[in-house]
Amino acid sequence: MGKKYESTPGLLALDLVSLVLSYVIGYYIRFHTLGGILEEQLYRIVIACLLLIYLCVALLTDCLEKLMERSYGKEILLVFQINCILAVALALILYFLHIAGDYSRMFYGVIFVSNVTLMALLRCLYKKILWKYYSVEKFAKRFLILTTGELAGRVYNELTGSVPADYSLVGMVLLDGRKKAVPSKLRKMVVADRTCMYDYIRTGAIDEVFISVNDYPVREIEDIILTLQHMGIVVNVNIQTFGLKTREKALREFGTHSVLTYSTNMFDNTSLFLKRGMDIIGSLFGLFFTAILMVIIGPMIYLESPGPVIFSQIRIGKNGRRFKIYKFRSMYMDAEERKKELMEQNEMQGQMFKMTNDPRITKVGAFIRRTSIDEFPQFFNVFKGDMSLVGTRPPTEDEFLHYTNEQKRRLSLKPGITGLWQVSGRSDITDFDEVVKLDLQYIDNWSMWQDIKIIGKTIWTVARASGAH
Repeated sequence: MGKKYESTPGLLALDLVSLVLSYVIGYYIRFHTLGGILEEQLYRIVIACLLLIYLCVALLTDCLEKLMERSYGKEILLVFQINCILAVALALILYFLHIAGDYSRMFYGVIFVSNVTLMALLRCLYKKILWKYYSVEKFAKRFLILTTGELAGRVYNELTGSVPADYSLVGMVLLDGRKKAVPSKLRKMVVADRTCMYDYIRTGAIDEVFISVNDYPVREIEDIILTLQHMGIVVNVNIQTFGLKTREKALREFGTHSVLTYSTNMFDNTSLFLKRGMDIIGSLFGLFFTAILMVIIGPMIYLESPGPVIFSQIRIGKNGRRFKIYKFRSMYMDAEERKKELMEQNEMQGQMFKMTNDPRITKVGAFIRRTSIDEFPQFFNVFKGDMSLVGTRPPTEDEFLHYTNEQKRRLSLKPGITGLWQVSGRSDITDFDEVVKLDLQYIDNWSMWQDIKIIGKTIWTVARASGAH
């Protein structure tokens, strides 16, 4: 289920950092200064060799894999073994270069002890952070079991306790509707059957499904896979291929089961962690400016239209998660009630409301919308983890409940303050299908570099107040 987050470049980076720090410590203890650390060619050979040897060890062994499956004791033992290999290999290389005697034994010893200590601490800390991160419900991947009444008990028992730490079971869908065949203690886990499962998945917060069936029509399973995939749901099928050759798929492990995972895009967990890191850093800067704007804009909003300065509303986030979004209030207090009267003047085709001269907008509101100042409180949503700096526009509940299956796929990544469609015309786009097309283009081609480019374009677009209403 998903690429194993423990087998990521993140762990590799931590080990490399540990090696470099250990070398710095060894050099300082040997010479009581760091002044010539970049100039001593003799000692630069050591760090170069250590890094090269480590990369070979990482490539040829599984020292970067199964982090979450090892105990802390086994992790420390593995670190010790890695460092023994490093020490022996380094000694052999320096011996054959005829320069082993040019270094002090204390220098070797300090590097070894420091690296065992630092590498073990960083790896254990990384593991603890992963457990802590995925113990938060909104960061966990929510999944459903799709099975039959006869298999429900066995599949549930096999998966319980064996799925990765970043998964949370929501319930079971019985494709044959035979709830009486399910063990009585598990019947409360049944949330839908074949007839209503798409409605449940479309309107619920579901990230992935796990399908396990015996003697079930192949054509029906194929239709389920393709339909869920079009909804942006990651599909894990218990080992059968069903002859499907379309879309991106991978053979992976789901608990104790081997599955084929179908998805339009397999997101790398390391990249998602980096994206989250960028979100946190960016949101802290954003919150600083939000506080300044609050002091300046807040009184102006209140004086023109008494009431809360911050507007909040329930929006739909990643794969159907509900959250409360925050903005500087740009409309009069009765804006939501008056929206129904203005629906006939909606300029957008589809599940979104836009109106050029919206009478609900205050004078101050028109200014903060034109300059995008009203969006700044959303940096708090980014900091909380409900949103990202870059993503898709989070719809209202009313919009979301009218989505088609394919439209829901635009929510398969976290919503963002800005996105591809915002920098491709923003409010000048009048067809929601065009918005969906741009959002899916962003999702299918997502990368950190693309996010950085969109942020740059957003700053330029906002500076020119282009396409904002």
